[in-house]
Amino acid sequence: MYIMYYDSGTTNTRAYLLKDGAIVRSMAKAIGAKNSALERDNTRLVGELYSMYEKLLSDEQITGSDVSHVFLSGMISCPSGIVEVEHLPAPVDAGTLRENVAVYRDDRFFHRELEIIPGIKTLERGALVSPELAASVNIMRGEEIEVFGILRANPELSKGTCVFVLPGSHTQAVLVRDGWIEDISSNITGEFFKAITKESILGASVSGGEQWVIDHEMVRLGARNVHEYGFNRAMYILRILDLFTEADLNGRRSYFEGALNVGVMDAVSRMIEKCGASEAETAAPGAVDENRQIRLAVVGDEIQKEIFAAFCEEYTGSR
Repeated sequence: MYIMYYDSGTTNTRAYLLKDGAIVRSMAKAIGAKNSALERDNTRLVGELYSMYEKLLSDEQITGSDVSHVFLSGMISCPSGIVEVEHLPAPVDAGTLRENVAVYRDDRFFHRELEIIPGIKTLERGALVSPELAASVNIMRGEEIEVFGILRANPELSKGTCVFVLPGSHTQAVLVRDGWIEDISSNITGEFFKAITKESILGASVSGGEQWVIDHEMVRLGARNVHEYGFNRAMYILRILDLFTEADLNGRRSYFEGALNVGVMDAVSRMIEKCGASEAETAAPGAVDENRQIRLAVVGDEIQKEIFAAFCEEYTGSR
């Protein structure tokens, strides 16, 4: 029997057809919860998911009766997805996630049960907070699957403490301790990147055909300017760099990435400080335990790795 799995995000959806635990077919479409939110209707989103289902089954020369499960994760469980499924409160491990899969029957397109994997939040079930406490709440949908997949492929990361950075439309920093997701910091980066580069004059200062090469010092300059002048002014300085300095295209791009991502690194630093203080309290006097080292794992391409390497040089003096 086959299994169908969707990873549906804010702007893109990836579909995978698996047999005996291995991917045999896959495809992607530029469709996601953002479309439903803007259109105030999820019909096109669900219809596109079903067309992906039909295409993969046709390519494999099978029918729906050969598919035992259709799993979905990510923004598909938000109000602009297929059906809203409440996030699970952290801490959460893979077993907790498995036990809380929600079953929803779709009779518009699939005409079968869909199994929706919930996201995770730093808030109790059904709870609300005052506006003053909103900054303490973080949520993610889909990245938890990435984290547990990485842990399964790299079991050494399941021991001790690790902070994962998962870039995307919404970049998540995720604190994992002994295989449990304990804390999250949610940030909008990818959507800001697209909006700024496509819908503002700043796009002219970072556009061009050259290959991106990250300049670590310019990344750190962007970060420092956000801390000193705020995000709005730091973004305007990007235009000044273009008009009145000798900063080249890659330098300006690096500055832009530093300003855009420094909030993520600040969140990572707070997680590490908080976690380090907690672990220090439980350590035996004078003990040195390598398992207590906190690792940072960036789940992205070479550009993302270099951005956070530049931050690490600033924060720790090493890569």
